[in-house]
Amino acid sequence: MPFASADDFRHFAESVKHDRRFIYEDRVNSFLEAVAATSLSRLVELPKDAIFWRAALGYQLRVFDKGEPEEEERAVPWFEDRMKPFPNFVGDGRANPRGVAYLYLASTATTAGSEVRPWLGATLSISQFRLNRILRLVDCTRDKKRWFKSFHVDEGFAPWLPEDFEGVVWGDIGYAMSTPHSIEEQGLNYVPTQIIAERLRHAEVDGIVYRSLLAKDGYNIVLFDLKHADPINFQLYEAKSVAYTIEPTDNPFFMKQPTVTAGSDEQVSAAAETDQQPEQ
Repeated sequence: MPFASADDFRHFAESVKHDRRFIYEDRVNSFLEAVAATSLSRLVELPKDAIFWRAALGYQLRVFDKGEPEEEERAVPWFEDRMKPFPNFVGDGRANPRGVAYLYLASTATTAGSEVRPWLGATLSISQFRLNRILRLVDCTRDKKRWFKSFHVDEGFAPWLPEDFEGVVWGDIGYAMSTPHSIEEQGLNYVPTQIIAERLRHAEVDGIVYRSLLAKDGYNIVLFDLKHADPINFQLYEAKSVAYTIEPTDNPFFMKQPTVTAGSDEQVSAAAETDQQPEQ
């Protein structure tokens, strides 16, 4: 079943976020069926015993040499009871709604640590996880986000053709899956990707692969079944540096200077206020 247009994901996201959350309109149902059908060409197979990483902020304290002169309390990493999510304590994630536990893993320790967004000097518990079986995942990294097809000064934006729809829509899905949101925004902005993940789970795939926007060249996987991977070790890490790179996304906007003729104090005051520099 093909997508109806290149705007299918945008329409779907707006509908489930702001109109009908649980009982969908026909266009949204058709979109989800198209997602399931076209996901078959994006399946990848991960081998049994493949290793991935998972991070959690913080640590626990344990007493060593209890009752001995050398007794001391030391920081140790979280163990399996914390490194595997427990449904009652799970919040909204990219793929899971609150209360539904999926397992999020990363391609490297750095990627896993970046995904929990530590502050400088933060202590992290990081574990390696081993896959317990061969898994089939939908790869959301294949299609890049495409903002428009082409632009000509005289003709404007070129329209997407039907043969472009699938790549454009999956580029939108992959971009949405990779985009992190603050805790305040997660409950709403992860709704579209949560619904897509549940539809793919219903299609009997084991999970999803998506890019990390927080670690260069890193990627993440989410497994729908917690039993499909287990931790094999536990170690403490410290965030030694946190770097942010900012770049302009558009041309700057300038305030238009009002035309003032010499005269009243009010006009002179207005001109002075307009010339003030914004606070940094």
